[in-house]
Amino acid sequence: MIKIRLAGALLFLCLATFSLQAKDPPAPDLSGSWSGLWISDGSGHQGPMRATFQPAGDGSYDVLFTGRFFKVFPFRYRANLAVTGKEGNKIKLEGSKRLPGFGVFTFKALADEKSFRAEYSSRKDNGRFEFDR
Repeated sequence: MIKIRLAGALLFLCLATFSLQAKDPPAPDLSGSWSGLWISDGSGHQGPMRATFQPAGDGSYDVLFTGRFFKVFPFRYRANLAVTGKEGNKIKLEGSKRLPGFGVFTFKALADEKSFRAEYSSRKDNGRFEFDR
């Protein structure tokens, strides 16, 4: 009887340990300031860009993007990026934003706490954002 209880307790400890080890790590927090650049694959243009991420409370981030086009023309816009899943230790984000005069831009990104890489596309352009902290 004691051997059965001891074996049951040992089995319970093994399963509990495995269960704790099998849990996914917490999702990275993207809050705060990021800097990097945007690159147009269509035209070859590129420029400096910054982003400030704020959690929106619904599994998404409100992001303020600022940068320069042709090195002198500033731009600024806000977009909401929803967390849509995970890939390893990174989170996937997606969103879209209508920019007057340029149309609707869609974004797909992969990010962790140190890097943010996104692809964007619109009717007239496509490219990427590369940010680091």
